Amino acid sequence: MSQQIEDRVLALAGVFQSAALVQQIARTGEISIHPYKASIGSVFVLDPENIVDIFGKASHLNLGLDVLDSVLNRKETARYGETIRYTIGLLHIERMLQKNEDVLSILRSRLEQTNHQLIHFDNNPTHPSVVAKLAEVYVSTLGTFKYRIQVKGDPRHLQQEDTANKVRAIFLAGVRSAMLWRQLGGSRLQLLFGKQAMFKALKNIQQEAKLEP
Repeated sequence: MSQQIEDRVLALAGVFQSAALVQQIARTGEISIHPYKASIGSVFVLDPENIVDIFGKASHLNLGLDVLDSVLNRKETARYGETIRYTIGLLHIERMLQKNEDVLSILRSRLEQTNHQLIHFDNNPTHPSVVAKLAEVYVSTLGTFKYRIQVKGDPRHLQQEDTANKVRAIFLAGVRSAMLWRQLGGSRLQLLFGKQAMFKALKNIQQEAKLEP
C-alpha cells in the first residue's frame, strides 16, 4: 500500500473529523474531547516532518476515519449530511486560501504568534483563551472571504460565544487538514474515481490504529 495514499487518507480524515465535530457541537452543545484536542492541536504544527507529527498518531483521527469510512461506503450518509457539507466547504475555502498569498501569509504569522502564547496556558491548545484566539484568527483571515460555511444546529448552542469560538477554531483545523490533503496530491477527481484505493488505505490505517498503545 502506498504510504502517500495512506497519508492522503489521514489528511482527508482530518477534514472530516473537523466537520463532524462542528456538526456534533452545533446539534448537541457537546463535543468529543480527544478528537477535538487532536484537531485543534494540529493547527500549531506548522512545519511537520511527516503527517504523524501533525496528529500524534492515527487513532487520534478515529472519528474522522469512521465518518470517511461511512461516506466511502455510502453507509448512514444521511446521518452525516451536515458533516459532508462542511467538508466540501472546508476544501473550497482552502482552495481560495491558496489563491490569496496575502491572507495565507497573515494566517501563518498569527498562528505563530498564538503558538508562542501556548506556554501561558500549559501548552493546552483547547484552553478557552487559546480557542478564542484561534477564532479571532479565523475571522480576520478566512472569515474575510466572500464564501461562508453556514452552520446548522440548535440556536441555543450556536448563540453561545464559547460554542461559536470552538466552531471557528475547528474550521481552522479543518482548513489546515485540507491544505495537507492538497499538498499530498489530493484532488476532487480522486474523491470521484479513486475510492477503491482510498478505501483499502483507510482499512489498513484503521487496523494499525487499533494496535497503537
